[in-house]
Amino acid sequence: MGETPGQERIRRTGLLFELHKGGTFVNEQEILCFADIQAEEVKWLWYPYIPYGKITILQGDPGCGKTMAVLSLAALLSKGESLPFEEAVREPINILYQTSEDGIADTIKPRLESAGANCTRIKIINEEKRALTFDDPRLEQSILQENARLLILDPLSAYIGPTVSMNQANEVRGAFRSLYAMAQRTRCAVLIVAHMNKMSGINALYRTSGSIDIAGAVRSILTVTRYQRSPTQRVLVPVKSNLAAAGPALLFELSDHVEWLRQLDEDAESLLNGCDSLSEAPTKQQQVEEELPRLLEKGPIPNQEIIQHFKSKGIQDRTVNLVKGRLNIRSVRKGDKWYWQLNA
Repeated sequence: MGETPGQERIRRTGLLFELHKGGTFVNEQEILCFADIQAEEVKWLWYPYIPYGKITILQGDPGCGKTMAVLSLAALLSKGESLPFEEAVREPINILYQTSEDGIADTIKPRLESAGANCTRIKIINEEKRALTFDDPRLEQSILQENARLLILDPLSAYIGPTVSMNQANEVRGAFRSLYAMAQRTRCAVLIVAHMNKMSGINALYRTSGSIDIAGAVRSILTVTRYQRSPTQRVLVPVKSNLAAAGPALLFELSDHVEWLRQLDEDAESLLNGCDSLSEAPTKQQQVEEELPRLLEKGPIPNQEIIQHFKSKGIQDRTVNLVKGRLNIRSVRKGDKWYWQLNA
């Protein structure tokens, strides 16, 4: 009996198939049938802003209060209190908070205390020996160990990985793929704090630093911006919401803590016009990028002097080392000290 056209095509592809008793050819690759996949509802940490098992970005210009907003949410969650403008009854949850830009003891801890957080439920993975990245297995191990329901990474540029160019779509997608898979496995909400680029007059989706594929890789994006009617007030504006209808913008007062005020009926576009007013303020990484080469123009400087110089300005050593790598600044040893110098 000759081959059927379908069998002939299979043979010519060179793929390996096994003939079952019923005469059905089955590819050796694992193939899933949608008929066998059980549909699930999206679960929410904060509806409709932050889903469980997915990645959310909270972005803003320098000094706009994005980290303060995140810490306020973390404090409420640690106490089991309702999030802004919701009526849900909550249980306290455990949170992992990773940051590379602010001091843990002198900045983050006081802000959490000011927000009334239950600090026994907020943990941090020690990065002194090795910095974390999106694909680091310590993330998943720590989430499972601590039964964490929220992972916060602040900022994006420090955790996406030193070998990943944020402007290369293929590298961005690969980095996010591993983080997304981890979020799905653990059912943990992942919230990434991100800086915005200096472009103005464009859709907020295009103001996320790096490739547009960063915005494409996440399911929700929230933008914190200045409220044009008050210099001390900010607005949390949803600019991307793939899994539910976008929620209303939320107004809050920013001082040494965050006070959530009310929901706004104003449209996102008019509210986001206020972003441009803060775009001139440099991020901490930008400060180092501008100042470090100037410091080294006159010759090598001991690395500890450089670290202390930036620490006095509230900039952590991880941020300085991150910029050093990107600027291709060399480390050289002289006697018992290490120096940094510009490449010739």
